[in-house]
Parts: sequence; structure tokens; C-alpha cells
Amino acid sequence: MKLLKTFGILLIVVAVFSGAMFALNLYTGPIIEANNAGAVFAPLLAVMPEGAQFDGDALIYDSANAGASTLKDVPASVLSVYKEANGLGYAIRVTAESNYSSAPMEITIGISADGKICGVQVDSYNDTPAFDFRTKDPNYLASYIGKDSALADIGTVSGSTFSSTAFKNAVSEAMGVLISNNMIAEGVKSDAQILEEMIATKAPGFSKLVEATASGNIEKAFKADNQVGFAYIVKVGDASFLAVVNAMGTCKVYNTEGADVTEAQSAVVTEAKAHATANQASFATAFEAKIGRMMTGATDFTALQLDTFSTVAAALSFKVEGTTYYAFYSRSVGFHQMDVYYVLDENGAIVKMDAAELIFDEEYFMAFGGMDTAAYKGGFVGKTSESWTDDTAVIATATMTSNAMKQSTKDIFDAFKSMNIGGEQ
Repeated sequence: MKLLKTFGILLIVVAVFSGAMFALNLYTGPIIEANNAGAVFAPLLAVMPEGAQFDGDALIYDSANAGASTLKDVPASVLSVYKEANGLGYAIRVTAESNYSSAPMEITIGISADGKICGVQVDSYNDTPAFDFRTKDPNYLASYIGKDSALADIGTVSGSTFSSTAFKNAVSEAMGVLISNNMIAEGVKSDAQILEEMIATKAPGFSKLVEATASGNIEKAFKADNQVGFAYIVKVGDASFLAVVNAMGTCKVYNTEGADVTEAQSAVVTEAKAHATANQASFATAFEAKIGRMMTGATDFTALQLDTFSTVAAALSFKVEGTTYYAFYSRSVGFHQMDVYYVLDENGAIVKMDAAELIFDEEYFMAFGGMDTAAYKGGFVGKTSESWTDDTAVIATATMTSNAMKQSTKDIFDAFKSMNIGGEQ
């Protein structure tokens, strides 16, 4: 009897406890669910207009379960897309990655129903802290507010070109998802903006562009920060053109479709070349002297005018004991501005390479365990465009400089090929 009494009391205690837990769950469950939802939606609400709401049907794309969404043509950079409950617009979470990211940046973007950016924020910044565009330009994020997909007048941040470019590209890709799925209208770019954005493809060696004084028919003038050339937006009647001039004086002109119209626009060529000539730094004398030190007995120097718009700022041919060689000077950008010199033989093989940069400063590199400079330079000798691999340019712990050396080497090989030596290149 005593055992039954004890068992009965135990049942009562369990029943009371279970009831209490059930009641507690009824009370706290919605609170926990709301808190969890709040944690998810908080970054979204931060980039949306006041009064915006997100509910259980807000998530319309999740990269972790992309097949469940009806959205098409979503790039890998897009993590998720949310639709605001009252028709105010969309919030999109994206990633952005540059050459110097330890992990992708995570970004949340708010886009109104009429296709304008209403908010942007960086949730996780994983690029080199010294290149944080938010520190370099505290107003950069705010400059996106109110812009449509054309992103008119949105540039990059000085001192944070790679990171800010990655950020801008991510924003553009996010808006592209909504455009391609007919959720917002595409912004219309002006001819000048189309041409300005074309510079990166028509003159890929031009580093960060610095606006220069314009005159005459030149509406905008840009100088490459690494001093390898100029770019111009030129207005002729109702038409606008892009003119690019390299450091050796070669000019190319393009229309808004990207077609080469140099021959048909001789007046544009003349005006662009005149401006560039008046403002371009000359490297010829110093370059010739440098090659004279690199190649004992060099004579018959002849400056070359290349039809390339890369990091190559100067080129020349010369002779040593009757044999012709070709020299190229590249101004790629590593951790600092680089000066890289190459000598190639008539077959396009590297005979010598030298550079003036921190990578060849033994005192600097002692901090990284030292560097065998002679061995590094020697690794380039004999390489041709066919036998070259990027591994030759790699310097441990110096990613930025390694990338610059890769770019310089690629550019000088392309420059040599453009010369069509022997008619076989």
C-alpha cells in the first residue's frame, strides 16, 4: 500500500511538471520563434524603408536549396533573396571576394519596388583591414542610396580599389537577379557611363583612373594612376566616343557598342593624342639607360610604338654584337607601384628580368625570412609565352607583388606577339 501511495505521488509530480512545461512551451514557443525570426530579419530591416515587414513567406531564394526557387539566372555570389510583405521591395544577401579576401565579404542590400537601392550594409568584411573602403571613404556606402542598376557615378575607392570593385560588382549582380526575373526595371545608362565602364576592357593595364582637366570636345579625361596612358570621353555632335592613348602615343577610338572606329574618327584621335602628349610622363631616357646597364655593349636603341594598352609603358629594340633584342618596361601595381624590366631575344624568350620594388629589397624581405633575389630573377630566364607558368612569379607571403609580376610578364609576352616578329607571332 505504501508503495502504491509513493508511485501515485510520483505520477502526480510528473503530470504537474509535464503540464507546467507544456504551458511554458505554449507561452515561450512563440517568443522564441519570434526572436529567431527577428535575428534573421534584422539585417534585412536595416536596409529597408521604415515600416517594412518580413514574414514566413519572405524567403524566395536560398542558395542552400536553389532548386526550390522559381528564380532563374542567379549567380553564385547571391546567398538569399527576400520579398518584403507589403510590396516595398526586396532584400538580398550577397558575397563579394577580391584578390585579397581571407573569406568572402557578406553584404545585405535593400532594393525598392521601383528598382532603387534603399540601403546597403557590410555584415562581414574579410579583406585586408588596411584596404577597408568604409575607412578610406566613410561616405562610400551612402553613395549607393537612391541609385538604380545603372549605378551612375559610383566608382571605386582610392587605396581600396580591389575591395570596392568587388563590392560594386556584388551590388550589380544582386540587382541583376531582380532584373532578369522581371521583378524590377533595368536602369538606363548614359552613353558617357557606358563608355567609361568600357575603359577596363579596352585598356586593362590602366590602374586606378584619376580625373584630369578636360578641354574642347573632351567631356571627361582620365589619367591612369600607373602613368601608362589616358582615357577620354569625347563628344562629336550627338555621338560620344571612348578614346584611349597608351604611354607610347598609340590611340584607339570606340563607340558605345564597343566597336573600333579609330579610322573613321581621325579628329577624335588628333584631339586625344594632343592632350596625352601634353600630359604623359616620358620614360624613354631612363628606360634606355636601364637597359644599357642590364645588357653590356647594347647599341642602336630604337623606341617602339606598341598597339597594346596594358601595363607596358615603353618598349625598344637594340643590338649587342649584331644580335637584336627587345626590351619592355612594365608598370604593374603590387603592394606599391612596380617598375619591371624585361629583355627578350628574337624568339620571344626572356634573356633578363629586373625590377625595382620592395620584393628586391633584402632588408625589407628579412622580415619574411629573406629572399634569394638572384634565384628568383633567374627563374624567368629562357621562359617564353608557351613555357611560362604563373608559378614562376610567385613570392611566398607577397600575394600582391606576385600578382603584379604575373601581370607584367603576361603583358610583355602579349606586347612581343603584337609586334609580329618574323611574321609568325
